[in-house]
Amino acid sequence: MEAFSHSGMSVTRVDVCDQRNLQAVDRLCCYGLLILAGGHVPTQNEFYEEIGLREKIHRYAGVVLGISAGTMNSAEVVYAQPEEPGEAVDPYYARYMKGLGLTHINMLPHFQKVKRARLDGLRVLEDISLPDSRVRPFYGLPDGSWLYRENGHTTLHGEAWLLEAGKCIKICEDGESREVEDER
Repeated sequence: MEAFSHSGMSVTRVDVCDQRNLQAVDRLCCYGLLILAGGHVPTQNEFYEEIGLREKIHRYAGVVLGISAGTMNSAEVVYAQPEEPGEAVDPYYARYMKGLGLTHINMLPHFQKVKRARLDGLRVLEDISLPDSRVRPFYGLPDGSWLYRENGHTTLHGEAWLLEAGKCIKICEDGESREVEDER
């Protein structure tokens, strides 16, 4: 709330929707801004399913801001890159799941970390992300880059990579922007 007031924006109410306050999702129409925060993608996805957010968010008229896992779960089909020990080698770990359906674009936030990370003895980019990009493409976005969607147009802002068909290609530089397809 302090951050908003420091930027000159007035905030009259802040509610957190979690296991302690499930009824907040039923008041979506009362809010002008919905922030989908970060966390563990599959855990958050399960929670969104439990509270029926997919159905409710499509009637929501305010602004939606996705951060990290919240951004990933915004997609129609979520790509949940393994992130916790054991997930990369678990044959039952679901890397694709139904999301909120706000976009068809899959994103990998914190891409600067993904490029050098290791998990379960595997290189996350080379051994997990690139092979998974053969199933469906996604954008690697380092911190500070973002996608903005309004009136059917989606614009990528800042440094970004396209991971597709097992390849990783830089498509946008820091300080630049470009329109991208959302196939909605």
